[in-house]
Order: sequence, then structure tokens, then C-alpha cells
Amino acid sequence: MKTLILYVPFLVTTMAIAQPHLFKVVPGGPNTSVQFSSNATLETVTGTTHIATGYVELDDSVLRSEIHVDLASLKTGIARRDQDMREDFLQTRQYPEAVFTLTRIELPPTGLVENTRTRVIVRGSLALHGATREIEPEAYLTLEPGSRALRVEAAFSVTLHDYNIARPQFLLLRLAEEQRISVDITAVNESGGETSQKGDK
Repeated sequence: MKTLILYVPFLVTTMAIAQPHLFKVVPGGPNTSVQFSSNATLETVTGTTHIATGYVELDDSVLRSEIHVDLASLKTGIARRDQDMREDFLQTRQYPEAVFTLTRIELPPTGLVENTRTRVIVRGSLALHGATREIEPEAYLTLEPGSRALRVEAAFSVTLHDYNIARPQFLLLRLAEEQRISVDITAVNESGGETSQKGDK
């Protein structure tokens, strides 16, 4: 089974948190989605999976996260194409997982404000199909009221050549060299309690 692992360690300097909060991703839930899009000359292909597990842990100074996405469950709407994708391109048996490690995130001066979609600057590396490359996804975090849940949105592009994924000659016009990846997941708070912002009274 091929998985995408998102691991996120970073300092949170603008939040005051009374106790650690553990947010867990709900696999198969309506608010869990990972998608790729290939816009080639002759064909546009989109694949989506809702199967993901993992957690986001937030305490007084650090946010950690590890999110597993089952890439073998990606569906494009055509079963034969899905099988070819797994066996001939992603080669999920030989490369069972992709690993996205986020090493730095910069929050705005306001930090995370409840019920507000907050743009964050992120840097990290993506290990896929036997290769590792540095990437800088566009990312947003949204903390729901009472810290009931944390929504994570991220988008970035991968080039197949960079990850040693070959395109057969007959597919050059149907499979784009650049793939757009979109992640939209909501992790549910299982630790209870509330997160307060500095400056709250």
C-alpha cells in the first residue's frame, strides 16, 4: 500500500495553550481529501482519495503532525487506468510510501485565530518513488471555534521526472509532466479543552 506521510514540526510563538491538544484525522470522512490533477494536451485527469489517517499535536511551543494518505486508493473514474497508475507509474509495491517532511512554518504575527483561514509559509521535502526533493507548498490552517478541529489545506506541484516516474511515449500527450497536488483535511480534537490566543482576556 502506498502512503503519503506528512510530518510537521515547527515552533508556535503566538499562541498560549493551557494543555496539549491532539487532533486526529478521520479516515474516509467527508472533510478528508487528497487530490492530484494532470492537465495534458489531450486529456485532463483528476484522482482523489478520502482515505487518510494521522494526527496533529499542538502544545505550548511545538506543533507536530504525521498524516498518512493511502495513494493506492486514488481513483480517477476509470478502473483500468487506476490499475495502470498503481502498477506502471507509482509502482506502489516497490515504493510503498511517499514521505512529506515539513521542517519550517512561519505564522503571521496574529498567530492562529479561531474560525479564520490563516496563510502560513512552509518549507520541507517530499520523498516519492525513490527520490527526495525540497518543496514549498502553499498552505493554510483554520482553527475551529473552541479548538474542536483543525483544518489543514496545502497545494504544491511535482514533476514526474524529478521523482524518476517515466512517461511512455504514447502517453506524452495524455499525461502531464507536472502534477498538481491538493490536500484538504480536518483533524478532530480528541484531547478536549480550549486553545487560547495571547492577548485573550
